[in-house]
Amino acid sequence: MGEAKGHVLFFPYPLQGHINPMIQLGKRLSKKGLTVSLIIASNIHREPYTSEDYSITVHTIHDGFFPHEHPHAKIKDPPRFNESTARSLTDFISRQKLSSNPPKALIYDPFMPSALDVAKDLGLYVVAYFTQPWLASLIYYHINEGTYDVPDDRHEDPILASFPGFPLLSQNDLPSFACEKGSYPLIFKVVVSQFSNLRRADCILCNTFDQLEPKVVKWMDGQWPVKNIGPVVPSKFLDNRLPEDKDYELGDSKTEPDESVLSWLANKPAKSVVYVAFGTLVALSEKQMKETAMAIKQTGYSFLWSCRDSERSKLPSGFVEEALEKDTGLVAKWVPQLEVLAHDSIGCFVTHCGWNSTLEALCLGVPLVGMPQWTDQPTNAKFIEDVWKIGVRVKTDEEGFASKEEIAGCISEVMEGEKGKVMRKNVENFKVLAREAISEGGSSDKSIDEFVAMMT
Repeated sequence: MGEAKGHVLFFPYPLQGHINPMIQLGKRLSKKGLTVSLIIASNIHREPYTSEDYSITVHTIHDGFFPHEHPHAKIKDPPRFNESTARSLTDFISRQKLSSNPPKALIYDPFMPSALDVAKDLGLYVVAYFTQPWLASLIYYHINEGTYDVPDDRHEDPILASFPGFPLLSQNDLPSFACEKGSYPLIFKVVVSQFSNLRRADCILCNTFDQLEPKVVKWMDGQWPVKNIGPVVPSKFLDNRLPEDKDYELGDSKTEPDESVLSWLANKPAKSVVYVAFGTLVALSEKQMKETAMAIKQTGYSFLWSCRDSERSKLPSGFVEEALEKDTGLVAKWVPQLEVLAHDSIGCFVTHCGWNSTLEALCLGVPLVGMPQWTDQPTNAKFIEDVWKIGVRVKTDEEGFASKEEIAGCISEVMEGEKGKVMRKNVENFKVLAREAISEGGSSDKSIDEFVAMMT
C-alpha cells in the first residue's frame, strides 16, 4: 500500500445500501495510499476497529436514538437524527484534528446535508458522494430549485415530465416521492434537501460512470465539480485489481458464500435459472408475493429466490416444499448475490431495481425483469427498459399490482424471446464499458486518481 498520503473521513447515511458504496470507494482510496476513517451513526456504540486488508478504521458516533429504539427510527424523525449527528460529528472531527494524522477531507452522503456545514466550519475539504444515480438525484435537484413542481394528484394530471438529458418521463417513471405532493413527506424532505447547500461542496462524486448516463453527465459538467467514480462493485467482479475485494465487507465479519446455494446452481444448465431478489428493505404485499410465486411456477423455469424470513411467510402454502421436492427451485433467506449473478446458470434477475442491484447485474451481464416499488426504483426501471435496453419492466394496474400473467410473460421474454436476445447483447456491452471505466486508465479510475492527488 505504501506510505499513507492523507487522511479522509467517510460519513455514509446509515442504511446498508448507502454504506456499501462508501466502503467500496474507501477500499479503492486505501489501496491508492490514503488513510480512511469510516464513521457510522448508530444508537449502539462499538469500539473502533481497523480492517486487516485496508487502511480503513470504522468508528461509531451517536445518532440521537436509544438502543431499544428501532434502527430505522431515524427515517421517521429526521430533525432529531440530524441535530444529534451534527453534534457527534463536530466532536469527532475536532478530536481527529488533534491526532498525529489529522483529516484533510470529509466525504459525506448528501442525505445528511448538515455534515457539509459541520466539516466546512471545521476547515475540511468537503466532498458530496451520491450513492444513487444522477438519473434520480437530478429530479430531486429540479424539485429543490423549483424548476419542477410535484403534481397534487398523480392520477389527475398524468403529464410527461421533461428534464435536461432525460427521456420524457411519465408519472410512473418518476421517483415515488416526486409523483404526488404529500406522499412520504419526511423522506421527500430528506431527498430534496440533498441540494439545499450543495453549492458549498468542493467536489461531488457519484456511483455511476460516464458512459452509462452520458447526456445527464454532460449537463452536470456545466453545473457542478463532478467526478463519476463507479461502478463501486467489489473488484473481483470487475477489474480484479483488488483480488481480496470479494464482497462489501471489511474483513471483521466476512460472510462466507453459501455453498449450498452455489452447489445447487452448479447442477443447472447455463442461463436456465431465474434469480429473484427484492433487496433488504422492500416488502411486497402478501397478495403480490403469492402472485409473483405463481408467475415463476407458471414459467416452468428453475428459480433461486432470496427471501427474508419476514417475507417467506407470504409465499403460497407448500410453494417452498414443492420446489425443493421437484428440484425446480430454492428459496434461501440469504444469498451471496454477486456470486449468484456471476454464475453461468443465471438467465435473468427479477429485481426491485435498487441502484446497487442494478449496477451489479449490469457489471455481470445479467438482463433484468424490473418490479420497482418506490424511491429511485421506477426511474431506474425506465432507463433499464427504454434507454439502456437491458431488461423489461413489469406493467402494473392503477394500484401498482402486477398479475402473474404479466410477470410470467416478462420473464419468458427475457429468458428466450427475441427482445431478450437484444437485452442480453446490450447488457454484455455495458459490462465491458463498466469494467473499462474502473480499470486502470478508465474514466472512473482517472477521477479517483485526481481525487487522491488533491489529498496529497
